[in-house]
Amino acid sequence: MPEPHISGGVPTLKTSWISVSLACLLVVGGLVLHGSPWNQEWLIWGHRSSWLPDQFWLFVTQWGDSAQALLLLLALFLLHPVPLAWALKTWLMGVIASPLLKAAWDAPRPLSVLEPHWLHAIGHPPMGGHSMPSGHSLAAGSLAALLFFAAGRERVVWRMTLVLLGSLVAVSRLAVGAHWPADVLVGLGLGLFLVLLAQWWERMQPWAAHLTSARAQRLLSVLMLLLLYAVWHLPSEGWGMTGARLLVCAAAVWSLLGLVRVQRQLRQGAGGRHD
Repeated sequence: MPEPHISGGVPTLKTSWISVSLACLLVVGGLVLHGSPWNQEWLIWGHRSSWLPDQFWLFVTQWGDSAQALLLLLALFLLHPVPLAWALKTWLMGVIASPLLKAAWDAPRPLSVLEPHWLHAIGHPPMGGHSMPSGHSLAAGSLAALLFFAAGRERVVWRMTLVLLGSLVAVSRLAVGAHWPADVLVGLGLGLFLVLLAQWWERMQPWAAHLTSARAQRLLSVLMLLLLYAVWHLPSEGWGMTGARLLVCAAAVWSLLGLVRVQRQLRQGAGGRHD
């Protein structure tokens, strides 16, 4: 997996205001759509025909799993402390905000409302409640936004690709029949908002300097190993999901090996200076 150029710079004021406006637009648009009959009609319309193979959508939707998203971010940012701090703070806020908002709304899932013949369910999408907001879309929005800001302003094509890929993960939640359109819009908006909040938090209380210490690197390595185990042992609904997990686990192992090489070089350099 090619690693993007990672700058970790602070977004400009203009970029921040555009991002805040986009996040608000997505959340407000999703809330308006939530109370509209279009929410159901658009989902049914999208399921009238199969656009792409089922395994493709299972592959794409797996990238919205919060554990897999965090593992990928750790693999990419392990040696880049500023975006790493953004990622950790975003994840901490997300694991609190997502279940609280789901419990507060407790919106029914599509499969608990619509007759089965209206939807082409892929895999085993959840039924019952806690549909709003989409947790996978929140994770995908956060993942795309973090990589977007870390890529640097000169990487325009790469940034636009990230936006499209994040949107594709959100669309996959509709394709598998797990969420309503309103759910994914609110999830994307919240994901972007949490990243902006994490950047503000990092400016107020920086973690980046602490994340370069040997102790922090060891703790992050343990966290990655735990996430590797968790991601690999998640239930699989087809080779699409398994393929996505293989890719992110390979990236994580490669990143951990890179960290070992860097630490070994640092120790050798310190030993040489001591001699």
